[in-house]
Amino acid sequence: MKFLSTCAVLLAAAFSFAPAPAGAQAFPNKPIRFIVPYPPGGPTDLTARVYADKISRELGQPVVVENKPGAQGLPAVQQLMQQPSDGYTMYFGTLSTQVVAHVINAYRKAPMAYDARRDLTPVSLLGSTSLVIIAGNATPASSLKELIALAKAQPGKLNYGSDGIASLTHLGSEMLNQAAGIQTVHIPYKGTAEFTQAIISGDIQFATSGSIGALNLQKAGRAKLLAVASPRRTALIPDVPTVAEAGYPGFDLTSWFAVYVKAGAPQANVQTLAAAIQKVATDPDLIQRLNTAGLDVMTNTPEQFSALMDAEFRKWTTVIDKAALKFDN
Repeated sequence: MKFLSTCAVLLAAAFSFAPAPAGAQAFPNKPIRFIVPYPPGGPTDLTARVYADKISRELGQPVVVENKPGAQGLPAVQQLMQQPSDGYTMYFGTLSTQVVAHVINAYRKAPMAYDARRDLTPVSLLGSTSLVIIAGNATPASSLKELIALAKAQPGKLNYGSDGIASLTHLGSEMLNQAAGIQTVHIPYKGTAEFTQAIISGDIQFATSGSIGALNLQKAGRAKLLAVASPRRTALIPDVPTVAEAGYPGFDLTSWFAVYVKAGAPQANVQTLAAAIQKVATDPDLIQRLNTAGLDVMTNTPEQFSALMDAEFRKWTTVIDKAALKFDN
């Protein structure tokens, strides 16, 4: 009996010093991949790379950005789906790729190849960029209230431009139509450059535009900034009032950037990533670099982000239903 007791003690000691299985090791213990569905350059790639550098320092492991552009983010998501559900591969999603594209494709009876809410786990927002309502210099309106009054006095006479059907620049102006009860005519263009030129030439009277492009037009004296289409003023153009301040509370056309992982990742790993993002988002250098690029730093918890996704799907389904969009299938 004494021999058996001694063996038991020795076995217990041996197990207590045995290395923990790989799955039990602290997360992360190897490099993390960050797949971005956009090419290098531009605000999306900049946001990913600035955060990747800070998260790497916070977690003590490299965070490697991989650009996989094209097809509404599908190639990037397909690459993510090929990886284990362990949190070691992050995906950079946006309002356009993770919500609007899915709602539009469902409207067209052409669902996406994956379900944004079923197949991905939200981790945290990274930041947002505000769209701006602008008017051409030839448009006799210097504020959003004046533009809306002009549209109400001339139903169906004012034109607005966009960089394509169902783009955010299209849907943003359609949201304004719905919120203000006005009737204006959509003129789609083949890209931002074309509809920007239309604003300058006076072919269209107003548009919803990205804040950086809008600010550059204003600085060049070629357009007027009427309102920021987000609930709060943006750091890039703090003197421009919001649509809500013009009398339309709740108006929100905030385009956000965020992090997801493949569904099924351990909750502890998801929370570790979220906590790291929230911590580095307070870094003054990160804030300054992203603000300069026209981005407002914004984070939330995985639970808050999941609720936001549900709310965004409801919102954009309503907007697109009311707009009665027509697509060339």
